[in-house]
Amino acid sequence: MSSSSGSDSGDEATFGRLLNITAADLVALGSRIRELVSKTKTSKGSLSETFSGSFNLVHILQLDEAKMVIRIPTTGQFGDLPGPAKEALESQVHTLKYIKEHTGIHVPEVFHFDTTANNEIGAPYIAMSYISGRTVSRLWFDASGPTPLEERRQTILKQLAQTMSQLNKLRFDKIGSLVPSSQGSDYELGPCYEWDEAEDETISITSSGPFLTTKSFLENFWAPTNEQSEYAVGAAKVLEEMLPFLPQSIESTYVLALPDFDSQNIMADDQGNITGLIDWDNVQTVPGFMGCLRYPGWITRDWDPLMYAWPQDNENSPDELQKYRAYYLQEIKQALEPQGSADYRLTENSHIYEAFWIAVANVGNRTSICQKFVDEAKRMLDEEEMPDGLDQDALNVLFDIAEEELEDEDWDSLRKGLQALMTSEQ
Repeated sequence: MSSSSGSDSGDEATFGRLLNITAADLVALGSRIRELVSKTKTSKGSLSETFSGSFNLVHILQLDEAKMVIRIPTTGQFGDLPGPAKEALESQVHTLKYIKEHTGIHVPEVFHFDTTANNEIGAPYIAMSYISGRTVSRLWFDASGPTPLEERRQTILKQLAQTMSQLNKLRFDKIGSLVPSSQGSDYELGPCYEWDEAEDETISITSSGPFLTTKSFLENFWAPTNEQSEYAVGAAKVLEEMLPFLPQSIESTYVLALPDFDSQNIMADDQGNITGLIDWDNVQTVPGFMGCLRYPGWITRDWDPLMYAWPQDNENSPDELQKYRAYYLQEIKQALEPQGSADYRLTENSHIYEAFWIAVANVGNRTSICQKFVDEAKRMLDEEEMPDGLDQDALNVLFDIAEEELEDEDWDSLRKGLQALMTSEQ
């Protein structure tokens, strides 16, 4: 997320006329909402900061002594939100309310929202409470501050594990988004929503589902394979071999998860105390192995080679990441103990399950992730179990798979290594 006082060409392509919304109109909107919610008139208001994310403009208002956040989705740049975008925003509002009512997790309180352009700013918006602190992305490598860096990191991970254990208590019978119920209950489960960028750079929200099984969910989001690339074809076959080794939890039990569970969406103070979780766009229920008990994204980066830049600055080494995963797993176990839950087993290999999901849904990351899967699977084999066909670079193994040149014995050994990778303690 970038701070902006003006705009660049990328922002203009993404947000268009939304960049022209004035501070005066934003303050007028915030003041009206504040009076509506708290019966308090605003004597002095200002726009203190604006950020542009991938899909939202985020404005922070100072209204007397109070702060308010106005989030404006890119899907509103042409007026009222169209069907799926409207439904997704309504679902986000309903889900945040549900989480606040059923857990002690600090998420933004929604003051008001509008899916139309019939308001002071001429655009759809969601107005919510301000979460204090800084993002973990800014705190994780900042050696300054009142506490030693390692102590701060451990505090962040410990409190995050405690937070996510609360979310794990909420269980659902389908994969989809929470929507208001027409039957008088807390919710119904509706479609899954996701951002979609067209070739002309137009951004929209699409919907699919809800899904009754993990299998149907994965099939729906499985990105098409580039059949012109032998490496891509080989990578897709590796994923197909790994699919049966995913955790076979009870198919009727799914959980909520922060959609982008990464450091830019976790807020904390300078000691590392978690102050809140932000950015719940397109929140939905998911299979347990992809859910709230998985490792946070910044300690699994070594399993997505295309995105992992170590040894550059602001990257932890593989050994450090493994250390933080071990610490987080320990804290998850402790947090779940009062519940009598053994769901920490979903955490143990969740860095692998997350990489699997990334490879399924993102064809650009697929080959490099599957190279790592092959390399790691080979490490799971005893030296005497290593056949000649696997005793080569992982990329060449993918090529041989695509060309059907990998012998049955080699496939059996690779399959054994992949199963061990997915099911054994790391």
